[in-house]
Amino acid sequence: MKSSKTIDLLTGIRLIALGLIFLMSFSCNVKSGEQDTPSGNEPLPPEPNKVEIMLLEKSDFYREIVSNGKLSAIEKAGLYFRNAGTIEAVHVKNGTYVNRGDELCSLQKDEFLFNLKKAEVALEKVTIDRLDALLSMGYKSLGDDISPDHMNIANIRSGYNQVQIQYEEALHQLENAVLKAPFSGKVEGVSQKAWEKADLSKPFCTLINDRRFTIDFPLLETEVHEVKTGQKVTVSPVTGLEPVGGVITEINPRIDQNGLAQIKAELINPGGYIEGMNVKVSIKKIVPGQLVVPKQAVVLRQNREVLFRYTNGTAYWTYIEVLDENENQYAVKAASDATLNPGNTIIVSNNLNLAHDSEVETE
Repeated sequence: MKSSKTIDLLTGIRLIALGLIFLMSFSCNVKSGEQDTPSGNEPLPPEPNKVEIMLLEKSDFYREIVSNGKLSAIEKAGLYFRNAGTIEAVHVKNGTYVNRGDELCSLQKDEFLFNLKKAEVALEKVTIDRLDALLSMGYKSLGDDISPDHMNIANIRSGYNQVQIQYEEALHQLENAVLKAPFSGKVEGVSQKAWEKADLSKPFCTLINDRRFTIDFPLLETEVHEVKTGQKVTVSPVTGLEPVGGVITEINPRIDQNGLAQIKAELINPGGYIEGMNVKVSIKKIVPGQLVVPKQAVVLRQNREVLFRYTNGTAYWTYIEVLDENENQYAVKAASDATLNPGNTIIVSNNLNLAHDSEVETE
């Protein structure tokens, strides 16, 4: 067994060895720290806030009233067959543009031609019977000066008037065996086919003249006094097509149970607009002498609307009231506890994180 002196000696040697290791490690860490913290890696100063500014002036503000409506062609008609029969030929399809008088569809004409021929024969017979009646009255021919009363008596005795009506009816039915366009436009809703029986309960097609449209749209009763007939509007399809101008043509002088008045406007199709399309209608009215700012210039601070005024590189917030707005702008004035005047310079960008007395630079 080892003696107590030997154990104490070994313990002392171990303590000395641990102390040397600790000193060497501390020395290395100090040197490494001196090398890792050169003066070139010190924190950079924060970048200044760069903003855009504008000079505040009084100008015209375009107050905007916005509503929604649907396009409806000024000329639109469902076209029905007037005669029963079998469809012989369909000359159009959906989307076909036709001119007034063009044939759209035709029925088989055999029966109508036969009825017309019978009516012609009957008319020839009663024409002779009428002449006989006139001869019995002492006239020598139809070229004589026949009194209206005598001609009326001859027509009745011969049955001429009734047969004449039957002839005109047969001729009319033959003409109606062909369905023609009553005006120029595009064909929509064709569903019947050749050799089917014509369905008289529904239109063969609908004809739409989409060169001009009307729009029916509602306005609140508080907005009706802002518009008048002849006033211009801007119509923008929700599909993203280019907006086009229109004109208000009608104002219904009644407010409905929902507090709305119905307005009608007309426009010329610039191309691409189609029947039933959903559109936004914008009506603008000039309000002169307003302080007008872009919407992005106004931010919220402490639940109040604020503009930042720019003076010598510093941003100062100013409480405001919004008087009116359109799609891109506000008409504003200073709040009761603030000041805002024409000639002030205001910040219009990068203002979301600004505070009062923030240092800024202009771009």
